[in-house]
Amino acid sequence: MKNAKTLARIALSALIRVLLLPLCLLPIRKNRVLFVSYRGKQYSCSPRAISEALEKMSGGEIEIGWAFHRPQDFETLTARGIRVLDDRSFAFVVYALTARVICTNAYYKPFLPRRRGQFFLRTWHGGGAYKRVGRAEKLPAPHRFYIRMQQQGASLYTSSSEAFTRMTLREAFDYRGEVLETGLPRNDALLDEAARNEAARRARAALGLSENVRLALYAPTWRDDRIRAHQIDFARLKAALSARFGGEFRVLFRGHYITDGNGSASFGDVDATQYPDMQDLLAASDVLVTDYSSCMWDMSLIFRPVFLYCTDLNTYRADRDFFTDIRTWPFPVSETNDELEQTILRFDEDAYREAVRRHHRELGSCETGHAARDAAARIYFECTGKEPKPC
Repeated sequence: MKNAKTLARIALSALIRVLLLPLCLLPIRKNRVLFVSYRGKQYSCSPRAISEALEKMSGGEIEIGWAFHRPQDFETLTARGIRVLDDRSFAFVVYALTARVICTNAYYKPFLPRRRGQFFLRTWHGGGAYKRVGRAEKLPAPHRFYIRMQQQGASLYTSSSEAFTRMTLREAFDYRGEVLETGLPRNDALLDEAARNEAARRARAALGLSENVRLALYAPTWRDDRIRAHQIDFARLKAALSARFGGEFRVLFRGHYITDGNGSASFGDVDATQYPDMQDLLAASDVLVTDYSSCMWDMSLIFRPVFLYCTDLNTYRADRDFFTDIRTWPFPVSETNDELEQTILRFDEDAYREAVRRHHRELGSCETGHAARDAAARIYFECTGKEPKPC
C-alpha cells in the first residue's frame, strides 16, 4: 500500500512539473530569494538564521520571500518588508519559479521544475552524523526515488562537520557539488553567549517560566510508533535531575515537526511543540533528553548534558539504523526508566565534556559561529554579483 501511494505521488509530481513548464518562460528575478523551513511549517532553523543575516547585509537590495502552510500566522514578517506566501497558492508557484535563490532545510517540493539559472541552497535540519537519511535509509525503491526527486537541484549545501559532508551529503544524498563547511547556520546563536542568553530569556518569557526553574527538554525524533516511544517516567526523571544537578526541574516536551505533538500532559509539564524555534528551547534548557534526534549535536556545542532514552533501540536500529554505533557517541544511552535514572545520578560532567570534545574532533566539527553570515554572503553574491559590504 505504501509503495502504491508513493508511486502515485511520483506520477502526480511528474505530471505537475510538465504542466508548470510554460511558467519557466518567465524571467528569473535576480534579486529574489525564497526561504522555506520544515516544508512551510515554521519560520525557524537555518533558513531563518540566513534570512535574518541577509536582511542586515542587503539593506533592502534583496527581495526576501517566505512560504508557509498557514501564512496568516506569519503576517508580522511583512512589517520588515518580507513577502509572506501561501505555499499552496499560484502566487507561490510563480515566486518560486522566478526566484534566483531558494533556501530550504528539508526536502523541496517535488512537483516544481528545477530551472537552469536558479541557485538552490540546502542546509538540512540536523548536524553531526547520527541516524541514517536519504538513500542510506532502509527504504523501498519507490521511496528512495521520491526522495531523490525532492533533493534535485542542489547547488550548495552547508555542513556542520566533515562527517556530515562525507556520510550524509556524499554517501546518503549522493551529492557531488559544493559544500560550505562553516557550520549549521542555526547554531550561530548557541555559540554566541549574548545571543544564547537572549534566546533563553525569550523562550522562558513566552512559556511563562521563571528564571529559577531548571528545565529538561524532552525532544524525541519522529517515528510511526510514537506512543510507545514516549514511555518515560517524568516524575522519576525530574527527581533524578534534581538530585544530581540541584534545583526544581520541569520538563518541556518538543514534538517532531512531522507529527506536531498532541499537547498531552503525559509528555511533560509544558508542551513547547508549537514554540517558533528549537534553538531558543535548547538555549533555555539545562538538560536535553532525546533518542535519535540530531539536536544532540546542537546541545553538545554548549556542553550541556544530553541523555539518550531509547526504549525501541533494537527496533529502530533494525528499521533505520545509524551511520555509526550509537554506543560510541558521547551521550549516555538508556533503554529503560531504571537505566535513565541511574545514568543521570552517576553523570560525570568532566568526563562528559572531554568525551564531547573528542566527538567533535572525530567528526571534524566545522562550527564557526558565522555560518549564517557566510551563507547569506553567498546568496548576496549570487543575486548581485558583488561581495557584501562588511557589517
